[in-house]
Amino acid sequence: MLVDFHMHSTASDGVMRPLDLREANKAAQIKLMALTDHDTIEGSLELLRQPDPSITVIPGCEFSSTYHNGDVHILGYAFDYTNKELLEYVAFFKESRQTRIFKMTDLCKKNGYDISVDELKAMFPHANSLGRPHLSQLLIAKGYCKTVSEAFNTILHRTSPCYVPKFKAEPSDVIDLIHRANGLAVMAHPVLIRAEEDVHELLELPFDGIEVYHVKQSAADSAKYRKLAIKHKLFITGGSDYHGIPKKEPLAIGDYLIQSDDVAEFLHVLRS
Repeated sequence: MLVDFHMHSTASDGVMRPLDLREANKAAQIKLMALTDHDTIEGSLELLRQPDPSITVIPGCEFSSTYHNGDVHILGYAFDYTNKELLEYVAFFKESRQTRIFKMTDLCKKNGYDISVDELKAMFPHANSLGRPHLSQLLIAKGYCKTVSEAFNTILHRTSPCYVPKFKAEPSDVIDLIHRANGLAVMAHPVLIRAEEDVHELLELPFDGIEVYHVKQSAADSAKYRKLAIKHKLFITGGSDYHGIPKKEPLAIGDYLIQSDDVAEFLHVLRS
């Protein structure tokens, strides 16, 4: 059985609407999925409220946090999506994220880039949570850079006059939030964490699992993180991290596949 526990929709920085994304998963013969938009569960709720018997959807969210000034993403799964504290947190984060990106857009304009908040909204009418990836694509459309990575490393870099610091959540607080909502907390794509030392330090926190299979992680990376999962008694998860952004792998749902046998313990926990 094919599964995918990491992907994004227009509810955050993906390009496909939640229902269309589910159809793409069905077309790829994926039978179990989680929509893990950044710091929002709106897309996940849309799927859960309109179930499709041919594919199972579990509640998911990719929560942002910061450790040693580096990004640490934490995947939350199978949480109580009616939990008041969790709902208040994602609502706060959405407001904080939007305020930040509007300020960055205004700073870009003040620094000579001919863009506006109205253009940003018009370019992404279905996006529920605008962020740097959206602003990057507007800058690309205007010819100021060629890729999202270039925009992140130049105009929108933390050393740029156009940059606005984001709200910084502690990894331990995010894990506690997920657990208080009766969910499972998973370290996302450890290969993207700032330093290997940070990965080891963070795994002293009460994570439930680690994302061993990810499009950015080589076979050697996966083998390394599999050993860490065994050492720390964590279950293994995996996902494509599909966004649908041009030139960002995977280019399509189904390009990066995970077999259910590779995440068997996670599936057992979900069913128990």
